[in-house]
Amino acid sequence: MINDPHYILPDEDGIKGALLDAYLAEGYYRMQHFIFTTYQTQLEYEGEQLPVFWLRTPVKKIIENKAATAIRKKCAVFEVSIKKAVITNEIDALYATYLAGINFNASPTCYEYLHQAEIENPFDSWMIEIRNNATLIAVGFFDIGKNAITGILNFYHPAFSKYSLGKYLILKKIDFAQENNIEFYYTGYISTAITKFDYKLFPDAAAIEVYLPVEQQWLPYSLLGKPLLQAYFNYHFG
Repeated sequence: MINDPHYILPDEDGIKGALLDAYLAEGYYRMQHFIFTTYQTQLEYEGEQLPVFWLRTPVKKIIENKAATAIRKKCAVFEVSIKKAVITNEIDALYATYLAGINFNASPTCYEYLHQAEIENPFDSWMIEIRNNATLIAVGFFDIGKNAITGILNFYHPAFSKYSLGKYLILKKIDFAQENNIEFYYTGYISTAITKFDYKLFPDAAAIEVYLPVEQQWLPYSLLGKPLLQAYFNYHFG
């Protein structure tokens, strides 16, 4: 399965269950139908190479902040369903509407963000749908392992931006993990150079762990923070 230690293509058994858990714990992340990590830990953003660090949350440690409580209260009027992931015309239309309202580059279609035609989806992929009076207003995709879930993509209708639906989808993924006795929720990456990804510290920064790629260890994010992570990056990769 492993051709390059930084980029792993799946075999016929896919990347599911305990195998997905193991790769997530080693700092791997999904892009379409392969997983990758970067020893240099950088992200290309608006033409620049920026340092990033992987995050995860032990869900039992979460103490939700007041913002989370407020978001749950606002969004209680919506219908929420969780099901196996599919991409429908309705989802494609919502993604296109979302894409038209953002100011950063993203895949032109939901399918191209999540999939590649040459390889069958190797993950156990699920999705959360949020509806307002039967109208789809938000979707969040995630993959399930044995003891972990990992967030892949959230998007929503810009007309409902005041409801913080992206963060509400994070809360619903956490609910799913807690209800299914899943220990870790992998939220993606944060950058020390920009604030764009800071929402991934929601809803409890004190509970979040960050991956140090040289030591291959997860440590509490609260012990480090961006200044020390930037110093770590400069020391090892600068």
